[in-house]
Amino acid sequence: MKEIAVVASERKLADILKENIEKYLHRYARFVSFTTAQTDQMEQIPADYVLLSAFTIYQKVNKKIGPDSEIIILSLSLNKSQIDQLRKIPEGTRALLVNFDSRSCLHTISCMYDAGISGLELYPYYGEGEYDKSIKVAITPDEAHLVPPEIEQVYNIGQSSVDLNSLYNIADKLGVHEEFSANEANEAKKEHYFLNSSMDRLLNDKESLSDKLNALIQLMNEGIVIADAVGRIYLTNHKAERLLAARTQMLVGFNITEVLPELDVGSTRERLIKTPSANLIATSVEIRREGEMAGYIITLQDFEETEEIQHGMRAKLSETSHRARYYFEDILGNSRKIRDAVSDARQLAFSDASVMIIGESGTGKEMFAQSIHNNSGRRKYNFVAVNCAAIPDNLLESEMFGYEEGSFTGARKGGKMGYFELAHRGTIFLDEIAEMPPQLQSKLLRVLEEKKVMRVGSHKNIDVDVRIIAATNKNLFEMVEKGEFREDLYYRLNVLPLFIPPLRERREDILPIFYAQIRNMNCRLQLSPAAEEILLNHSWRGNVRELRNVAEFLASKGKSYVESSDLPPLQHSMRSDSLSVAAGRSSVQDRFLLNEGRELELYYAILRELRLGMERGERYGRKRLMERINGRGSLYTEGEIRRGLQKLDSYGFIRSAKGRGGSAINPEGEKLLSVIEDLRRGSTE
Repeated sequence: MKEIAVVASERKLADILKENIEKYLHRYARFVSFTTAQTDQMEQIPADYVLLSAFTIYQKVNKKIGPDSEIIILSLSLNKSQIDQLRKIPEGTRALLVNFDSRSCLHTISCMYDAGISGLELYPYYGEGEYDKSIKVAITPDEAHLVPPEIEQVYNIGQSSVDLNSLYNIADKLGVHEEFSANEANEAKKEHYFLNSSMDRLLNDKESLSDKLNALIQLMNEGIVIADAVGRIYLTNHKAERLLAARTQMLVGFNITEVLPELDVGSTRERLIKTPSANLIATSVEIRREGEMAGYIITLQDFEETEEIQHGMRAKLSETSHRARYYFEDILGNSRKIRDAVSDARQLAFSDASVMIIGESGTGKEMFAQSIHNNSGRRKYNFVAVNCAAIPDNLLESEMFGYEEGSFTGARKGGKMGYFELAHRGTIFLDEIAEMPPQLQSKLLRVLEEKKVMRVGSHKNIDVDVRIIAATNKNLFEMVEKGEFREDLYYRLNVLPLFIPPLRERREDILPIFYAQIRNMNCRLQLSPAAEEILLNHSWRGNVRELRNVAEFLASKGKSYVESSDLPPLQHSMRSDSLSVAAGRSSVQDRFLLNEGRELELYYAILRELRLGMERGERYGRKRLMERINGRGSLYTEGEIRRGLQKLDSYGFIRSAKGRGGSAINPEGEKLLSVIEDLRRGSTE
């Protein structure tokens, strides 16, 4: 004979269920009952079939059920004796329906309504909490000890029974369906109030239709659960079982309110439901047949999968790739300082707090930022890099936070999402954060605090989950003390500081980095000892970027052996910043030409216009300077002009006054302008 185990949370209920089934099926199997506490002590439940009445029980004992055991779901319903008792209660009576939890209360109420007991006003009560004290009647399925003492009349209708559908199902599993139907089933029908499910009526017992429906939902990408009118699960697909961490077809027979207690099947609104296995987006739709409520279709989506799809869509809508290309393994150098910096950065990657990368220009701050992103839990999502100095002030807000259609002249049709929306679930890298205008600093602080952004021209907040990595080559603390940077924003960004050492403090890395750059250019060359000595002793104010420029310069010469005379002008700034006599140029000019030579036309335009202004006795602000430069046929943005002024000021070629004082060329700047003019003339000859 087959072994059948009945498992319940309490001994009393386990025994009642066992006796209830055993009464009709004792001739066909041996029955035993267990509590969940007992199964905790077992390696495996010793049974061919394990009978469960609640999804919570399944969750507790799932790992104790052997691979050869089959699970059978028990449905409970009111028997005829209980129905007869309930019909004696006068219609219109207001009563507490008392049971040990909300699920059991609602199940009993739904069984009563389905049996035609609809003339009572029922209020669920779970043995604690407030209730309407004017109610003096209680109805309970053998949970009288939970009834409040103030209740004057109690109808104890006794425990619900295993319904006839479940008995038929067990008999069918045992292979005695016909014999059971001819004998015990007739006896059971005398005691049970038999309920056909609405789903059975909907499908009209046509197995072919059921098979087609099952085949169809298995093809769907979403999790699908089909339940009958009282919420009993009738059909599921494999995606739903995976999302709910259940065995194949294990959900069938349970009530949807047990499996997803937070779901309101009567509402069509999406609900976010947290389960032990996944965060789910659940939607319920009613099934109706000839105007009659027949069941529900519940659609389940994995929130994380949905987020990934949206993430990909956002990247496509932006028409720009926002991927981090660099990893820690790409950071060159074996010096103690750079290895310590990499080690610190690896630790920071595990946190989700804001990172402030501090380092001189050209030290590789963005490479570190990308490596942190690629080593973090956000690596599957976008890495959005923003150069705060390169975007004009009047466009920075709309680029950062997005805008709605028609919010300003020239706004794109349909609006545009901002960098923060693009970086949702990922990382946003704010390079040159010190250059962010004060009004944007305030808005950034609000985004950090509220984790919401509002597009320009909109009144709707958009939730964003973004990690911020900021970078600067300036002393932000000094800027805070001078009132040039918000103190509260400084402390929100500088949670995890990371310092990148300059190249001159790790000279043992200079030659390995140089030769690595040469190899990346598919070039073969060897430096002479004298040339190596010059590189080792150079001050490298442009750091790795300047070293890469030297590598590109030498690679373009096509020589396999490089003498010191082949090096660019940096050879004249060995060991100190003393003036060089070569070509009448200073070492500062040499460094500027080497590091910034790619934008000489911009610097030429700025210096020329400032010199003309000096001759007229005028000083120009950014906007006025941009108008004059572009009036000569150029097309520079205000951000480009600002960046050019900052570079020239940092090298000491111009003087920029605070506020509206404008900028003026100085003698060193005039010398640089003369050098650039010579270079431009030479290139045209």
